[in-house]
Amino acid sequence: MGDQATNALIAIVLGTVLAVLLLIPTAAVQYRLDGRLGPWDLVILISSAIYALAIWTYTLLPMPVDHTFRCKGSQLRVLGSLGLIHVPHQGGPLALLREPAFLQIVLNVLLFVPLGYFLRVILHRGVVVAAVAGFALSLLVELTQKTGDWHFYSCAYRRFDVDDLIVNTLGAIVGSLLSLLVVHRRTGKIVLPTTISFGRRLVGFACDVVFIAIIGAAAALAYRGGEIYLRDVRPLDVDRHVQAALQWGVPFAVEAVLVLGFGRTVGEWVVSLHTVPRRPRLLLPGRLVKLAVGVGPIFVLAPLYDQVVGPVAVALLAAYAVLTVVFAWRTKDHRGLSHTLGHLDLRIGDDPDEDPVELARAGARPGSSSG
Repeated sequence: MGDQATNALIAIVLGTVLAVLLLIPTAAVQYRLDGRLGPWDLVILISSAIYALAIWTYTLLPMPVDHTFRCKGSQLRVLGSLGLIHVPHQGGPLALLREPAFLQIVLNVLLFVPLGYFLRVILHRGVVVAAVAGFALSLLVELTQKTGDWHFYSCAYRRFDVDDLIVNTLGAIVGSLLSLLVVHRRTGKIVLPTTISFGRRLVGFACDVVFIAIIGAAAALAYRGGEIYLRDVRPLDVDRHVQAALQWGVPFAVEAVLVLGFGRTVGEWVVSLHTVPRRPRLLLPGRLVKLAVGVGPIFVLAPLYDQVVGPVAVALLAAYAVLTVVFAWRTKDHRGLSHTLGHLDLRIGDDPDEDPVELARAGARPGSSSG
């Protein structure tokens, strides 16, 4: 596999991981702005994360083994790179496509075109911001190259080129202008959904899983790092039972506090949903059922994956996941299994004052105000 293909693979893998990590904040913002997170939003999330990693993989990788490279100088003459282009006497303009210096300039422009596009699509910023961001990002990349990855190497293994600042900035501007052809300016008031979609429930489930994985891993790594680097414990001697207890106990504690205290999981908070009891006196029992049947099985079965009963636990966890999704799909208003058993109803919004159904009912009452 060539260097460019390897760089692309690294960008795709790490970019996908980054997109998963960014799912929670992205969904939390989108559901409060638009009330939805559509397939195109997910495409933008994944592609922008991969692009962010690609900028660094294509400009800094492969990193050489120390003492096996020649130090590179700097090209500080403005538009000096144009002098390296040899215009062929035969073949016409298409012959330039075989000229390395010309292709390098074109690729440097194209590399920053997505930046201008993403700035308009995600942040709703135009040409000026694209130009400033393109120049700043290009300068950061060039300085990283010039300083040998900020003095990780004794000298630069890639050349600092002042023309890269110009063509990269140009690429960001071009991307911002081209985005006008496909990005439509919003007009009028955004109409938020008044019913809970199955997709919204799936995003909530996914955010719960991502939260449990991230917080659990962070807690386990923090404990392991403290034992190894602060207490000088050998890696093989770190107490795995304590590590596992923290890995699953910390996210469970957070989920339990949110469910028992506020009636919703982390994922439901992300997608802006809350629960209301069908019988107020059964509020706490209903929330206990929601915790036990909702995220509870994850914390019971997942820690057993590396035990003797691991295959059975994994199979049960898979069955639980399928059952949860099917119940969310088939039940009225996509309440799901835990809310059905707990006699809880799902509502849109972070609290009852934001529920569009209740607001509509309030507006329909005699003497009520529509403002």
